[in-house]
Amino acid sequence: MLVSVLMITYNHEDFIVQAIKGVLMQQTNFDVELIIGNDFSTDNSDTIINDFIAYTTHSKKIKYFFHESNLGIQNNFKFIQALANGKYMAICEGDDFWTDPLKLQKQVDFLEANLEYSLCYTRFETLNQKTKELTPDFNQKYFQNNEDSIDFDFEHFQKGWHIGNQTLVFRNSFFNLEVLKKFKYFRDVHVIAHLLKKGKGACLNFIGATYRIHDGGIHSSVTEYKGLELSYLCYKEIYLSNMRNQYLKRKYLKSSQNFINVNIKDGYLFKAFRMSIQLFIINWSLIDLLKNLKRILTEAIKN
Repeated sequence: MLVSVLMITYNHEDFIVQAIKGVLMQQTNFDVELIIGNDFSTDNSDTIINDFIAYTTHSKKIKYFFHESNLGIQNNFKFIQALANGKYMAICEGDDFWTDPLKLQKQVDFLEANLEYSLCYTRFETLNQKTKELTPDFNQKYFQNNEDSIDFDFEHFQKGWHIGNQTLVFRNSFFNLEVLKKFKYFRDVHVIAHLLKKGKGACLNFIGATYRIHDGGIHSSVTEYKGLELSYLCYKEIYLSNMRNQYLKRKYLKSSQNFINVNIKDGYLFKAFRMSIQLFIINWSLIDLLKNLKRILTEAIKN
């Protein structure tokens, strides 16, 4: 088995078939397995997946697991990854889908020819399910001369790369699941940081997949405050495990400041004050500290 495709899903009854078909339509000269982890969905996705498997001619390529209780994103991903046999891992969640039938072939060809790379992405589009608007990713600025591919590294990661996790393919041998189990707020950024420590990354310059925004999506259901809090907690974990990496430090500092900003905005002034002191201890920027304290004091006087 050369490639294992990891697909986590939860309440994706309207989208899961398209996600599965995007994997099965791949034209490759190697074997591919699809591992689906259904995290105790309460809709009809379990029935839909089982019916699809029963009638498809590709049923032997699919391993499907329905969890009898909700494991959460982290544990569901860890569960199916532990069952994967491929030399390479690919990711596609149950509400996203692949659009290029040669996506896997192109990415595996690249990794087979470039042994120093641990992962590669492709470009992608975002579909707003409600408006049907389709927009390209934000990474065109990196392809100034229409390059076939460009390197993706910690510097790009820190600058604000638009990550399309649904396009990711990485070397299984470079991935240590035990290392990632220690993280409480495990997300795709933990995987990326872990893999970039093992080898270089690349983004291939073609549209390989579509990321879907819908009302039932994870990001759509998260408030601004919770979203920035989770980002802060994720990058804090990653930084504390890689304190010598200056790019990850900058990412952590930026996420900290963003979380301070939303705490001031929402009136959590003591929390914003405490975090401002913590941030000062890390970056020793008196100017940033004074700016935060001035904004906190201004809000306190208003209230």
